[in-house]
Amino acid sequence: MAGNSNSGRRADPAFVHQLKGDPSKRGMANLAAETEALQLKACAPDPPNWLSAGALAEWQRVVPDLMTLGWVHRLDRMQLAAYCEAVADWEKFRQRIAAENQRMDDTGDVQTFATGAKQISIWRQLANDAEKRANAAGAGFGFTPLARRTMKAPVTVPQAELFPNEHNEAANRYFSH
Repeated sequence: MAGNSNSGRRADPAFVHQLKGDPSKRGMANLAAETEALQLKACAPDPPNWLSAGALAEWQRVVPDLMTLGWVHRLDRMQLAAYCEAVADWEKFRQRIAAENQRMDDTGDVQTFATGAKQISIWRQLANDAEKRANAAGAGFGFTPLARRTMKAPVTVPQAELFPNEHNEAANRYFSH
């Protein structure tokens, strides 16, 4: 028996062949076309109708920037909604902590029981959880400095078009090596 669909290594995607200098000899133009065909064009997803007011405000704040960078697509709706709800929850819990601190002389972060035992307050625990959820969901959109290091905005204007026409020929000679 010669094998089945699981036999052997899986083929590398076209962009990996490009990075390796086209060892497959498929041609860089063909590899570039394959890579371009797989790229999703940025388009803003519609916000879900169940988002809270705070989450909707966060959605409206971040989506224009994500569109500018080309880092969002309608397929990202659930991930973006999870991020926005986590941010809204975090803001709500932080406001509650601030109110408790003001009311209780800066002890809103600590809960004291009748026995005298103390522990971190439920509002602080909820805020910490919301912060973790927001950071995890937001990392996929480049909302942390570390995540932005690995993300690249798509180039919308080819490099040669940045030069005036009289300099195109010189630029082409320089960059064609």
